[in-house]
Amino acid sequence: MRPCRKAAVAVLAITAGLVMVPGFAASLGGLTAKRLAAGSSVVAACDTDGFTVGYTTSTGSVSAVNLSDIADPGCEGGQLSLALVNASGAVVVAGGPQTVPTDGDTLPNSMVVSVTPTAAASVTAIHVVVTGP
Repeated sequence: MRPCRKAAVAVLAITAGLVMVPGFAASLGGLTAKRLAAGSSVVAACDTDGFTVGYTTSTGSVSAVNLSDIADPGCEGGQLSLALVNASGAVVVAGGPQTVPTDGDTLPNSMVVSVTPTAAASVTAIHVVVTGP
């Protein structure tokens, strides 16, 4: 075969391969269009008056968050997560999720959430979320 024909055969083979690849991808199937929507909905709070928050500190670092006045039975069994944030609103450290304790009474619950020790001076706010129960 002459060099010119070899080059032409190679170009045809590459072109055929490129045409076959999209056909192969289309045969995989299973891909469907998704919709994007916006809206609003009421999200019921398990505790309508909030929690009391305290911190365990040592040598200027927060090592745990002490939460009390957690609604009972409203929040019992829910998964509590928290984030300590700085003045810019950036998360400094997060804790949880931990299950809110379940007990047989209706007195407010308390719990302690350990966090990676972080400088107390950098913490300006806390965000607490209970998912469920």
